[in-house]
Amino acid sequence: MKRRFALSLLGSLVALVAVAIGSTTASAHGERAQESFIRMESVAFWDVKFSSTNVKQGEDLTITGTAKLLETWPNNLSGGNPSVCYFTIVEPGAQFVLKDRMINGAEAPQSIFCHKGGTYDFSMTLTGRSPGNWHVHPAVAVEQAGTIIGPGTSVQVNEAAGGFSYPIKLLNGQTVDLESYGQWLIVGFSLLTFVLGLAWMIVWTWTRPTITRLAVTNQLPLNQDGGDAVGLITRQDHRNTAIIAGATAVLVIVAFTISAFAFPGRIPQQTDWITPPNFEAPASIADASLSSAIWDPSTQVLTMTAQIKNTGKSPVTLTAFRTAYLTFVNPTARSPESGEYQMTATPAGTIDPGQTQTIEIKLPGSVFQQEELLPVGKAQMAVAGVLEITDAGGTRNMDTVEASLTPTAT
Repeated sequence: MKRRFALSLLGSLVALVAVAIGSTTASAHGERAQESFIRMESVAFWDVKFSSTNVKQGEDLTITGTAKLLETWPNNLSGGNPSVCYFTIVEPGAQFVLKDRMINGAEAPQSIFCHKGGTYDFSMTLTGRSPGNWHVHPAVAVEQAGTIIGPGTSVQVNEAAGGFSYPIKLLNGQTVDLESYGQWLIVGFSLLTFVLGLAWMIVWTWTRPTITRLAVTNQLPLNQDGGDAVGLITRQDHRNTAIIAGATAVLVIVAFTISAFAFPGRIPQQTDWITPPNFEAPASIADASLSSAIWDPSTQVLTMTAQIKNTGKSPVTLTAFRTAYLTFVNPTARSPESGEYQMTATPAGTIDPGQTQTIEIKLPGSVFQQEELLPVGKAQMAVAGVLEITDAGGTRNMDTVEASLTPTAT
């Protein structure tokens, strides 16, 4: 019996260590864990900027940028029709406080209604909370699809002399510090529920060989119709589980009662969703499409063939290709910025009004391999993203493009 109890505790410790190690590893670049087709075909990010990468506890930084729910949105995500989105950040734990969020110029404290093809300018203001070097990403959580992660960077939060506090004024005029307010109540309630869960685990791992002798357990009937000596579940087990369930119910009722009397001026949880203003799209200056995408493993090059038609009144240039959180810049149009990569466009010149030009785009495959974005050997082998096309006046068009991926023989 003692051996079974020791094994159960050891298993719990191993699970805790695995979670701790896994969270440390995933804190760096968790975006790579998502399937490549999800990242390439669902949301494209561009112009993402961090106002600072070095702040003190209590100091603010702002993340701005643009996210587009691509027209290539996969049919097996949200039924092919995303409708509710939540702009947030992805970080290794609650190391920042998200104070303010603007979508297309409107306040968006909660989820928003969104749609395929929608473009959303976002601005999120964070406050440094815990000292350390943290990897931070803007992200879009989509109902029934999960969280799509944008480009990230490391932010250093330095310790402040007074530590971190987050005072907020309540409707009754009282000011409380959310960093410490009700801390012992929360810890105490969590400990009580942990004890109940631990008791439940002990009942089924110490008094019963449900785990250490699983092969035997699987052969036992559940009910005790033949008497106390037959079946896995006995009358005592029913009594023990009823006591644990009853204690849980009493704990919840007592907690709700205390909350109702201690805080009579409560506000119901707010669940109103908004539809942000439409993105002010620039004038259309070009139409773009992809006819092919070829991956050559021997040269480590991804080659795409694009057709661009100038529908404006001045020459246009292919400036960049953006997919997921990556940006590949045409160096003849502008120099790549920090975190961007270089591509080769042939021909690299401008496209005159009314002209349609076929352009061969070569992208460094090493980047796609490093980010695990090449869907070679996957069920959905396609390349998708946004072609950025600009004219001399600075007007930018972001055209969504997609093509099936064809790998060459090695």
